[in-house]
Amino acid sequence: ADGARAARIEARGWGLRHPGRRDWALRGLDLIIEPGERVLLLGPSGAGKSTLLAALAGLIDPAVVETEGELLVDGRDPRSARDRTGILFQDPESQIVMGRAGDDVAFGLENRCVPSHAIWPSVDAALAAVGFPYDRDRPTHALSGGEQQRLALAGTLALQPSLLLLDEPTANLDPDGAADVRALVARVVDRLRATLVLVEHRVDESLPMVDRVVSLAAGAGVVVDGPPHRVFREHGTRLADAGVWVPDQPPA
Repeated sequence: ADGARAARIEARGWGLRHPGRRDWALRGLDLIIEPGERVLLLGPSGAGKSTLLAALAGLIDPAVVETEGELLVDGRDPRSARDRTGILFQDPESQIVMGRAGDDVAFGLENRCVPSHAIWPSVDAALAAVGFPYDRDRPTHALSGGEQQRLALAGTLALQPSLLLLDEPTANLDPDGAADVRALVARVVDRLRATLVLVEHRVDESLPMVDRVVSLAAGAGVVVDGPPHRVFREHGTRLADAGVWVPDQPPA
């Protein structure tokens, strides 16, 4: 992928409230992420991190939720920029839709109307790039959690997204599986040169992958933003007291 393709994110006074709720999940969000930046998104539980990722992925219907302000991917409504976005969730099983590994990677390409003669070379290249240990006929139900996450990442890689959104991709894996997936994600991000927004509780292990840390507070938008070393040096104790995972300080 070409670095010039990396996506730009812009939020201006953006907020979202779920139906039937009095409080806003996110409100007053002002944030610009430049193309190619790699951002670790922090915040206590309930700060709206996953909500923001889902909105950026174009998965939220404004007819169902209440929104205010602007949220843009490359100057467009995220729902019309979905062809530029890849998202990986914490539960790999929830992302696998087909019974065979190759078909699962092909699914997204078929949805994008990629010509059939181009699909299988792309599938094989994506499976090879993530070190998938089986051929494309492997039944998806026979995969471990780490292997499922590899497969989901192959499906994302095949689409060549310019924005990669990762919502705790190692949360459900054992330490070895988590380390494997992290190393793999780092390789995929380097290969795509995409803009990255990562939500991850294992902050220490994630820092080599990012160049910026943004911390949110429920209904209050961005409370801390800057290079990782400065954010944790200047605000680490305050963030930990607020319930944010920070290096070397378990949250309150």
